[in-house]
Amino acid sequence: MQQPVSSGGEVGFRASSYLQILCYFLMEKEQYLKMPLKRIILAVMLYVPFCMASLGVSKVGLWGTKSNEDPQNRWAFLLEKDHKLSTAHMVGGWNGGVTFSKVVFEDDEEIIGIDGTLGVSNGEYDGYYIDAIGVYITTSSHKIARVGIWGTKSPGGPQNKWSFQLERNHHLKKITIDHGDLIYSLMFTTKIKGIEKTSNKAGGWNGGDIVSEVTFSPDEEIIAINGTIGLSRGTYVGHTIISSLTFITTKQIHGPYGNVRGTPFNVPWENKSFAGFYGLAGYYIDGIGVYLKPTIYN
Repeated sequence: MQQPVSSGGEVGFRASSYLQILCYFLMEKEQYLKMPLKRIILAVMLYVPFCMASLGVSKVGLWGTKSNEDPQNRWAFLLEKDHKLSTAHMVGGWNGGVTFSKVVFEDDEEIIGIDGTLGVSNGEYDGYYIDAIGVYITTSSHKIARVGIWGTKSPGGPQNKWSFQLERNHHLKKITIDHGDLIYSLMFTTKIKGIEKTSNKAGGWNGGDIVSEVTFSPDEEIIAINGTIGLSRGTYVGHTIISSLTFITTKQIHGPYGNVRGTPFNVPWENKSFAGFYGLAGYYIDGIGVYLKPTIYN
């Protein structure tokens, strides 16, 4: 199976190693320093953990209307560091509803997902209602957030897990998709300084009817995926799988690939935050999620 090529843990290890090397150098060269050694080491030891402890934020969404750009219609709520969700100022509600409900969370309770539906109002103006919603996801500043998965959530075994994560400064050049009535397999090709690297194949224990290659230009970024979740048919019938996929970029829409049938899903995210995909697979692509890197630092 394809393994993640980088992680926040590696960054932490490197920073710690650099600190040790710097302290060793200072001890060896103390006679050349005018500043007291203890003061320098203390400053470094305080500074490095401070940098490593900072939070990074990824933006996922919006779901709902994307048409209103008026600043007065924008709203945001972002938890401060070490704060728990309790109450916040009201957003929307220029027109009142019928029912007022209060959701109270326990001290050790975390939101891990949201479900909802989109509709059309009978009212006249934007701003009287919640027109759209997105999510802020926090990680430590150097780590990658996992969003999803869509499709099956059955864990399976280690052989069913797949992961593709962009290496630093690599560009996603191509996605190879084996598909037909559903998505059978995915492979990812990256490029840096003229050198290409292709991941292991995710899924594809059984082959499809068509192999398509989605090629991205050097300045093209994936900013969303659309797809459908269905049930497999044929020899291995009745398994929850990804039946179709569409990749939305800063330049165009690629797809759909597979067969658009079943329950739709849509996952948009902020430009420049895409870091890879992961999921579950066997004979087919059973589930897919997204790796996102922070675009906001706190």
